Amino acid sequence: MMRTMIDDLRSNWQSLLSTDLVMKAIGFMVLSPLVSLAFNRFLEFSGRRVLADADIAFFLLHPIGWFTAIVVGGGSLAILAFEQAAHMAIVLSAIQGRTVGTISALRFVASRAYGIFQIAWRLVVHLLLITFPFLAVGGAIYMALLTQHDINFYLTQKPPTFWIATLLFGIVVVAMTCVLLRLITGWAFSLPMYLFENTPPKECLARSNQFSAGDRTRIAMWITGWLFGNAVASALVTSVVVVIGYSTVEHFLTSLWTGVFAIGALLVAWVLLGLLTHSVAVTSLSIVLVRLYTTNPQCYEQPKPLLLPVGGQVEVVMTRGRIAGVLSIGCVAAALAGTSAIHSIQLEDHVQITAHRGASGKAPENTLASVNQAIADGTDWVEIDVQETKDGVVIVAHDSDLKKVSGVDTKIWDATAEELREIDIGTHFDPRFASERVPTLAEVLEACRGRANLNIELKYYGHDQDLEQRVIDLVEQHDMQRNVVLMSLELQGVQKAKRLRPDWAVGLLTAVAVGDLTRAQADFFAVNTKLATPAFIQSAHRKQKEVAVWTVNDPVTMSVMISRGVDNIITDYPDVARRVLAERALMSPLERVMLELAVFLGATPSHLPRGD
Repeated sequence: MMRTMIDDLRSNWQSLLSTDLVMKAIGFMVLSPLVSLAFNRFLEFSGRRVLADADIAFFLLHPIGWFTAIVVGGGSLAILAFEQAAHMAIVLSAIQGRTVGTISALRFVASRAYGIFQIAWRLVVHLLLITFPFLAVGGAIYMALLTQHDINFYLTQKPPTFWIATLLFGIVVVAMTCVLLRLITGWAFSLPMYLFENTPPKECLARSNQFSAGDRTRIAMWITGWLFGNAVASALVTSVVVVIGYSTVEHFLTSLWTGVFAIGALLVAWVLLGLLTHSVAVTSLSIVLVRLYTTNPQCYEQPKPLLLPVGGQVEVVMTRGRIAGVLSIGCVAAALAGTSAIHSIQLEDHVQITAHRGASGKAPENTLASVNQAIADGTDWVEIDVQETKDGVVIVAHDSDLKKVSGVDTKIWDATAEELREIDIGTHFDPRFASERVPTLAEVLEACRGRANLNIELKYYGHDQDLEQRVIDLVEQHDMQRNVVLMSLELQGVQKAKRLRPDWAVGLLTAVAVGDLTRAQADFFAVNTKLATPAFIQSAHRKQKEVAVWTVNDPVTMSVMISRGVDNIITDYPDVARRVLAERALMSPLERVMLELAVFLGATPSHLPRGD
């Protein structure tokens, strides 16, 4: 069968490749924007503009969220299904001894588009209904075992209940995976049954499941082999590009223009090889599914006429002129890609440093010791977390309790400020800090006044009384309003603070976002490194919004984020960030380009300082 599939790919590669490229273009220019537009409309209908962090879960638990997941998920799956359908038409036609070109395959798929959408949506509905009970069990495990203390205690200290919960989560995930794999292998014939047998879409899943009942092991083995083979191929392509690029590009950086061309050529090669690898993966999956379909004894126990497209093959003849044209286009693409890559690298540093919970890499987090250490290390901003005590005092603490930093599990909202001040929160970090206690916001404001700016994160655990107003009052009492920004994970808290003080800078903190985060009503965004892509940073800057990135302790990552143009680095080690800035100031533009390229290729420059 492997030899047969290779023969299928070799004999039909022109039609398959051209069809794949056309379908990718249609998906990129038409289908994906339509799916994105539908998603944005559903968001607006629900009263939201973007989903961030916990909002994603709450949205999906709402009926509108479920409907959105079905429609948008089905649309996204349909894009892949269209691509698969076009390839299947070409492969099955070849098996039947007929030659079909790209145009004919696309017409065939277009005539059956609505049915493909129906199958995709039905698949999504089934998957959601199947995964829901497992997610409910996972939620019950979390509520039963991981809610007695703040979640950060479990993540850092890892008590026995954490490992029990992890084991139970693992069992649930394995069970869900097995159920899903069994069902997915049973649905392997649904698309070809609709395309070539004219089976009604509502019957395809059930009929495919019936016909594959005795063939699931073979189907699972071939799909697993396809996954493994393509993973290996992708890794090999990436490794080859990295090795060639890292060993050769440095020799071309003798001048800016040769460096531009070399970097551009490497990026173009990376993109083209990645595109080719993905095309082979998609087309080979179509071949696997068609061959499994045609060799299934139940599908073919009686000969039957199949619905196939009609059309001839379009041959592409490579002449010298066309080869020269392709090479010329490649050179132009390399120059443009290299110019764009260098232009995207920040050659002048305009970034500020924020100490995360103070210099929490050197002193206990959210203590006066960490605040003073951060100032001594040259930070521009000190970031702290605030919440209210039982008696309404605004204190500085990140978790809902002090279990992680002291072993005491009293909830912040169940204790007075004086009761909390009796608790040692420094010894866990180092006995030298045994005198550290939970500070009030007033104490931190006094420590920072005239020495550093202050970034105050508003923490909400469902027990806040009037947190925003109390924070504002304290800031204004200390005349620090020009040196303070507020931020929160909760968009409602951000909006409330902005209503109270429209002229203050208020930011949204987020780790995961769905939709265009820059549309959120915030003055700046504090995001993790995965969200801090060049495209996101540029989009935020176009809307006059700044971007801070957290929590960055590795010097190489710091340098990459600075090159991308972030406005603020949030780190546990402000002194390391300060050294990175000093070292970057000594670099030439070409050295910065080489540093960015080295990181892009997976290298770790040894001349940068370490955060240990």
